[in-house]
Amino acid sequence: MRPPDIEPPTEEPGRPLQILVVDDEPAMVGAIGALLGQAGHRIIAAYDGEDALRRFRDDGPDLVLLDLSMPGMDGATVCKRIRETSDTPIIVVSGERDQAATVELLDLGADDYVRKPFRADELLARVRAVSRRSAAGRRDRGLGDPDGYELDERRHEIRWRGQALQTTLIEFRLLRGMVERLGEVVTHEDLLAAGWPGVPDPDPLWLKPHLARLREKLVGAGAPVPIAVRGVGYRLDV
Repeated sequence: MRPPDIEPPTEEPGRPLQILVVDDEPAMVGAIGALLGQAGHRIIAAYDGEDALRRFRDDGPDLVLLDLSMPGMDGATVCKRIRETSDTPIIVVSGERDQAATVELLDLGADDYVRKPFRADELLARVRAVSRRSAAGRRDRGLGDPDGYELDERRHEIRWRGQALQTTLIEFRLLRGMVERLGEVVTHEDLLAAGWPGVPDPDPLWLKPHLARLREKLVGAGAPVPIAVRGVGYRLDV
């Protein structure tokens, strides 16, 4: 597949994003990475589905650009797996021409679909549009509003009403998992996966001491604390 023609982009509004680019063709990853890098964004590269999920868990990107046809785990499965735990925006970038495939991906949770070959300015416009919609949705849920929680994935920092919470990396991951699903019960299994990504069988006993220390910090900041749902998990309300 021919990489897009890249021209120096116009100035990009808004904050720089950390973008996970997933494609089994290194030339395409390089071309998209160069384009987004010129626009001020930071790139995380992955070349297959398993690598994409691992990088997603470890790096917490702001947005995902996802190829559809890859060896092993395909893009549709990656999209579904990401949507099971996160509402991070996903734009599928693929040469697939089947309209049914496009509909299926949108039903699986993809936010947009760009067909290869594409124009550089088109891809940048789609990134801006999806990012704006995501930010608006997060504000509606209190995730990007100074009156509630604000997530800064790049700095691994969570702020409550503008005040940074001094969390450890594991506490940040646990709190992020609950903030991203405000009002919902997050199961013990999901919290373990969020707090210890890459660990095959994390011990459920690890949760309690980390959540206890996190609770103390939230109380000190005047922020809502997780509510234990006996035998299931925890729920964080605003």
